[in-house]
Amino acid sequence: MTDHRRAADGAAPTGSAGRRPRRRPPRPLGTPLSLSLVVVIALATFGGFSTSFGVMTDCTNTFSCSVTECRPCVGAASWLEADWKVQGVLLLIGLVLAVLTRRGVRSRVVRWAGWLLGPVSIALMIATTSLATSSF
Repeated sequence: MTDHRRAADGAAPTGSAGRRPRRRPPRPLGTPLSLSLVVVIALATFGGFSTSFGVMTDCTNTFSCSVTECRPCVGAASWLEADWKVQGVLLLIGLVLAVLTRRGVRSRVVRWAGWLLGPVSIALMIATTSLATSSF
């Protein structure tokens, strides 16, 4: 099969064997991964700050001490700090998944990880906040 259009330089048309293969444009991020990244970013930043501020304010008001002075508030701060650290790891995992998806990796593991990232982040926030509030 030949192309009957003239090339811009006036050369004769070439057959389909003479053409370079087209590169597919990069695919956009999948919706599940995008939603999971939004959830993780929100919980790792604003959600983590808000939760820590509320729990630690309650603890210091209840015991009339600072975070470093009384044992119950130190325990609560440790749980909340652990949440921030793990949320940061989940964020890094999400960014790695985004890069892999952008490069065209379509494995089952990447898809499942994209689906699970948001719910794991939410469950982590609920669990660490519950542990922090029950520590005092």
